[in-house]
Amino acid sequence: MKKLIVFLFNFCILFVFGKPIDQEKKQLFQKAGFEMTLAPEKASEVLDYLEKNFMLNSEEQQKLDYLRIKSSFFQNNLTDALKKISSSDENLSPDIIVLKQSILYYLRIYYDSEFIKASQDKDILFSKEIMTFLNRLNQSRPVESKQELSNILIKAQSCNLMIARESLLYLMGFLADHDKDPTDSFFLTNIYNLYKNDLQFKIVYANYLINNNKLEAAKKMISELPKESLEQTTNLNLKYCYYDIMAKLYAKTQAYDNYKETVEKKDLLLKALNQTRFSAKNKWFNILEDNFRTEQESLLKNRKKILFSIIGISTLIIILIVIRFFQINSQVKEYQNFILRINLLKEKKAPQQQAISEKTENILLKKLDDFENTEDYIKTDISLQSLAKKLETNTKYLSETINTHKQKNFNAYINELRINYIINKLKDKPIYRSYKIKYLAEESGFSTHSAFTAVFKTVTGMSPANYIQLLKQKEE
Repeated sequence: MKKLIVFLFNFCILFVFGKPIDQEKKQLFQKAGFEMTLAPEKASEVLDYLEKNFMLNSEEQQKLDYLRIKSSFFQNNLTDALKKISSSDENLSPDIIVLKQSILYYLRIYYDSEFIKASQDKDILFSKEIMTFLNRLNQSRPVESKQELSNILIKAQSCNLMIARESLLYLMGFLADHDKDPTDSFFLTNIYNLYKNDLQFKIVYANYLINNNKLEAAKKMISELPKESLEQTTNLNLKYCYYDIMAKLYAKTQAYDNYKETVEKKDLLLKALNQTRFSAKNKWFNILEDNFRTEQESLLKNRKKILFSIIGISTLIIILIVIRFFQINSQVKEYQNFILRINLLKEKKAPQQQAISEKTENILLKKLDDFENTEDYIKTDISLQSLAKKLETNTKYLSETINTHKQKNFNAYINELRINYIINKLKDKPIYRSYKIKYLAEESGFSTHSAFTAVFKTVTGMSPANYIQLLKQKEE
């Protein structure tokens, strides 16, 4: 809300007075950069003003974050700087990643994350190349260092000088202190020319001149330095480097009183810097430990969430299965009860069956035997009712007796008698073998040729035609 109000205010100013807001922001960023090395606390004030009074886009906010970290670093406020670079590299801009490498190198911590290894950003890759080479130099001078310095110098001509500043400054500082190789001289001079307006590079280059006994050139360069500002600067590293070159110059020129005084100042600063560095180094490892712990806790929370989700879903599924089981069980019981009620209703509606007595059954069996000795069963109009009437019984008794003693229902019983009748005719009277199947069907009481054939095959296991053929073959 506050930033929105600021934005609207700036818009009104632009609309009424025509003041170029973007130009003013650009000037303020330039001022912060200008003040950064010698007066980082002033740079920090400018950045505060920028953030408070202007609506910044993402690129400007990224630049402001970068300058804030740099300001904290230059003011020796390492704890604050480390907090700002402690995020995962995936969340940091390329310039901040490069600055992060430089700050950690200052703390004697080699940093090369998986993100840096996989990065395709040219500024990150260039910084990585410099820092890797610098770490190798700290161990021993590699044989191929001349070629590597040449490659770095070529790339430095086209790199982002602001982003590469710290890496190149460390490399230049190392070479100025440790070597007197002509290649180094060429490299240092060319790198210095890229940053000739940068106070810290001037001091490092002056250090190189003193170490190589180019005292007149060194004196001239030192005379151009803002001595009072350097004495009062809050950039303790810059002040230390200044005292260091002054002590070396006094030693070379045998100005021992000045040398002694400067060394005392230098030693006090070095002690303060080392204490801060030691504290910051421990702080960094604590930050890493806290980040790791936070990451593990987050991972554990996520695992717990997943576990609870699985348990919850499993419980829900089990509950649904149980509910469904009881629903089905209830439905089955309802269906069983329904069937039971239907059966009870059927039993109530069905007339009570009267059990046939043994005497009646025997009489009925005798009558059936007599019936079988007649040929009444070949009559086409014979039925259960007509036969029951003929035998002076009821259909129930007749049906039950046939089912029990003949092991078949009424229709099957009559059909079997008819088939046996025609079989006897075929056996006893050869003339029947020459009759058509249709005639045989009518003769035996069947209404259709197909019904006769089907029943004949059921009783004998073969068709009428095959049976007749079999009889003929036997006679031959």
